[in-house]
Amino acid sequence: MHRITSTRLGTAILLALAAFVALTLAGCDRTPDPLMDSREALGTIVSVTAYPADGTDDQLVSAGSDLAFAEMARVEAALDVHDPTSAVAKINSSGEGTLPPEALEVLDSRDELGVTEAFSPFLLEVVRLYDFEGTGTVPPPGALKRTLVAANGWRRNGAHIRQGADSQRTFEDAFPAGLDFGGAAKGLALGDALGALEISAPVTAAIITAGSTTLTFGHKPNSEPWLIGIEDPRDPEATIATVEASGHVSVSTSGDYQRYFERNGVRYHHILDPRSGLPARGLRSLTVVGNHGGLESDILSTALFVMGPEKATSYAE
Repeated sequence: MHRITSTRLGTAILLALAAFVALTLAGCDRTPDPLMDSREALGTIVSVTAYPADGTDDQLVSAGSDLAFAEMARVEAALDVHDPTSAVAKINSSGEGTLPPEALEVLDSRDELGVTEAFSPFLLEVVRLYDFEGTGTVPPPGALKRTLVAANGWRRNGAHIRQGADSQRTFEDAFPAGLDFGGAAKGLALGDALGALEISAPVTAAIITAGSTTLTFGHKPNSEPWLIGIEDPRDPEATIATVEASGHVSVSTSGDYQRYFERNGVRYHHILDPRSGLPARGLRSLTVVGNHGGLESDILSTALFVMGPEKATSYAE
């Protein structure tokens, strides 16, 4: 069950033009006390709050939390493009290879959701043209076009993928195009982590949050819902809505404020339209709330942001 209450808008909304900060409000007379564990993972700080069953040894819950973080590390080890030892990084360096199960899961989910035109895991080198972590560069149209040609050249045959197969190379220079599953890796990792915690430890309820994605399961002992605030994309100190979550709920946000720079009054952000290679326009941020795993909500928050408000609303309906 989930409910969204708006502090500025008069009605409840499913697609919130905002980003979220997970807020867990402390209740009174809460028994037993939750285990809270925060660690660096997935390129951010991930927090786990878990309520043990009555009479449970804290060490058992702590062991469950360890398994949850181990699941995150497993997904990261497979999909982290910045780690040269990861399976995806090795494919990027060679231009072909066997996709790890985690990558196949992302691609299959993208297909099942029907968002292949709006969500692409092939844009690593296109994103790098903008240099969001460096000087902030607006790529010239020619370089953008050449890199998009390379990005569209990936072909998958089962678990095997090859860059450049069946694609016409009309340019003298070979422009690399890298796989990048960052738009879905966090949701996949958190979903697997929550599943590991749920089955490995005597836990009645838990919430896992990692910046732009939050997952919950179960009900807190005092029957209060989990409260997940949706941040104002132009004021990090303010929220525009709150998700009240009970049971299995996923909340994912994509926004134009997470990685961006400005040139001549124009904001260039990292959520690129796969068809043009340009930043998607029309929204400041978009939040997806669902009852499935984090992978689906993570993919959809990006894809629907790219679609824009009208198509995103139609998809949600």
